[in-house]
Amino acid sequence: MINEQTKEPLHPNSSHYDIIILGAGPAGATCALQLRHSNLKVLLIDKATFPRSKTCGDAITGRSIKTLYRCCPELVEQFRTFPQKIEIQHTRLNINHRKPIDIHWVNEAYCCRRADFDHAMLQGVRQYAPNVHILEGFQVDEIVQGDTVPGRYIVGNSGQQRYFSTQFLVGSDGTQSIVSKKLTSTRLEQNHHAGAVRAYFSGVNGLHLNRTEVFVLPEFMPGYFWVFPLSEDTANVGFGMLTHSIARQKVNLKDSFYAFIQASPELKARFGESIQVGKLKGFGLALGSRRVLMSGEHFLLTGDAASLIDPASGEGISNAIVSGKVAAETILAAFEAQDFSADFVKSYERKLFKIIGKELSVSTILLRSFLLAPRLLDAGAYLMANPFFKRLAKKLM
Repeated sequence: MINEQTKEPLHPNSSHYDIIILGAGPAGATCALQLRHSNLKVLLIDKATFPRSKTCGDAITGRSIKTLYRCCPELVEQFRTFPQKIEIQHTRLNINHRKPIDIHWVNEAYCCRRADFDHAMLQGVRQYAPNVHILEGFQVDEIVQGDTVPGRYIVGNSGQQRYFSTQFLVGSDGTQSIVSKKLTSTRLEQNHHAGAVRAYFSGVNGLHLNRTEVFVLPEFMPGYFWVFPLSEDTANVGFGMLTHSIARQKVNLKDSFYAFIQASPELKARFGESIQVGKLKGFGLALGSRRVLMSGEHFLLTGDAASLIDPASGEGISNAIVSGKVAAETILAAFEAQDFSADFVKSYERKLFKIIGKELSVSTILLRSFLLAPRLLDAGAYLMANPFFKRLAKKLM
């Protein structure tokens, strides 16, 4: 890559990797693990130093574990003995004060603090992917592209003047992805984005170790409240809502979080003597209710960077993990064919949406239906008593 004024290399001190993955969360770590048997030189970069806090609901669904097992069964076997987790077998839906609806899970699922889960995944990359170099605590603020040899992209930190070149760049760096900002025109749209807050509470009464809980009340639509257990009396507790509705209704999420507890007689009683541990923290969710540009020449996006969060449930880890695996498979095929064109890399999107596209479409329809006619929620609660609709709910959660 040449500076047009000096005619000298733009970043002469960059180190070269075949593949650079930005973001070492579930999507990036899965991509790295799926590349572990290749002869390709991989660099996995994250701005944080692990273990690091990650504001999330802390739910690890069955498809997450199944997909990880296909990538690295050794890591999943280790995780099954991991003490900092709770196995989840049921989800209870509490809709408009109606009789609770219990959904029973067949596949193994867990609640685990993201700080612990993501750290365990990164440790798995260290242990089982010898071709992957990990760089923590490095904030990429510059991405330059060109037709240089050997690298198509140069990424780095302008303050540190440290750079790396690569033939293929993977953006696994979350909702505020720098890869997406630099290489695509995708920008936040309130109709396809949600805001949420969560805090940890101890001393919560009535927790069931193997059961997550979701609460919906009409006065807080279109949003829902969750209680996900982490121990016998400690839970991840949160509230989320579509960003468009937050802006239109002028909702203060933090105020709504505490108001929801007071509006539910059950929650009010159960949280009466509880203690909030730490601050109530906010986070954004890039919903999969629209398809964004997630691939191009020599690059692709995974996980939250590709807007893959389920619009109805707000769950994103499983789609992130699936996208990381499919991304690695696409990259391996590109290197084998020596074809990094946008058309070839586009196969990533086609393969990914064959797996998750139908669920995202159904979830989007459900979300829009409840937005247009909130009373449909009561009908939904009634239908959930039917085994067919319970099975459908399992696929969406």
